[in-house]
Amino acid sequence: MATRTRDLTNQVNGVAAEFSTLEPYFPGTLEVYLNGVRQRRDIFFSETGASTFATTEAPRAGDALAAQFEVEGPGDVLIFPTVVPSGIDPARS
Repeated sequence: MATRTRDLTNQVNGVAAEFSTLEPYFPGTLEVYLNGVRQRRDIFFSETGASTFATTEAPRAGDALAAQFEVEGPGDVLIFPTVVPSGIDPARS
């Protein structure tokens, strides 16, 4: 299993309460974040399908919405900047 994190903010319009992760996740692994705050399952959201979930109320336009979940296969590749003793990454100069 691998963890995926997806920014779903582009699906927020102030009216929609149904959202898609665009890929199937393992049931029970979905975590939803509204404006960076983790929301409670069955209070704010519920899983409605293999790649969908519904919120109890529509997030407001301008709100940030993200989902984290487990999938089969490799996880996201995290890229971190190179840190050197001088504090300057010569590859980025």
